[in-house]
Amino acid sequence: MNKKLVKIFELLVSIGITIGFIYLFYIVVGFDKIAQFFTELSIGSIAIAYFFYVLSYLTRAYRWKLTLSIKDFKKLFKITSFNTVFNIFLPFRTGELSFFYMLKKENVDMGETTLSFFTVRIFDAIALFSVFFISYLIYKDMWYLAIPVFFLMPFSFYIFKFLISFIKHEKIKKFHENVLSLKNLWVLYGLSFITFVFKFIGFYFILPPSVQLSFKEAFVAAAAGDLTTVLPVNGIAGLGTYEAGYAGILILMGVDKENALVASLFVHIFILIGSATLAGFCYLFLRDKKD
Repeated sequence: MNKKLVKIFELLVSIGITIGFIYLFYIVVGFDKIAQFFTELSIGSIAIAYFFYVLSYLTRAYRWKLTLSIKDFKKLFKITSFNTVFNIFLPFRTGELSFFYMLKKENVDMGETTLSFFTVRIFDAIALFSVFFISYLIYKDMWYLAIPVFFLMPFSFYIFKFLISFIKHEKIKKFHENVLSLKNLWVLYGLSFITFVFKFIGFYFILPPSVQLSFKEAFVAAAAGDLTTVLPVNGIAGLGTYEAGYAGILILMGVDKENALVASLFVHIFILIGSATLAGFCYLFLRDKKD
């Protein structure tokens, strides 16, 4: 099967996932109730949600200062915002290419870009799994296991550092010596961890009160929803796959199907609007004259 057919198949799967979710939502909840749920949101709750969402962008952008030669935080925030919105709206993680394109325009060496990109994405994965397991353990009132998980999960990056040390390529060796110090690795893990914490706290405040989710339930669900982003194929703009993770775990936890689906949709809508408005802000106010 050639690449073109594979892409067509993936696109059809994405469309099918999205249509399937829309149909399921119609059957379980019904579109007529959406307006009612929106009226439950207050300006205050939306502002709080957006505040924490912006904080997650700030910590996410700051991580690049540790791995890239660019130290201008305004540029890093702009790159983070654009890269995130492209990732959300473009299929099959093709939005990641925007990161390489933007750094090329900043005259950053492709080797540095590639090493930085994969390092940060690895820490994204480590931190996300850590947040998910910890939040689930706290939900199950197993606090005594949550703390060890926080400190044990990062040991995976010791393995990463160990394996990298065997590669004798000059750029990789330099990156290993200058960037992958144990201090930097812990800072990267901490920033990645708190990025997800800020984001998931924000998601809780965007939920309509009538869905009656506890903070613990909403937090675990948000982490499960984000885990779906690692799937090779997602629905259009993640619609359907994100809800499968978010609502799916809530249903397994005993939450009513209607409440679970409504909560997942509202969080997803917030992600789409929030990422788009931040990217729009960067385009209008943080753009360089040469862009």
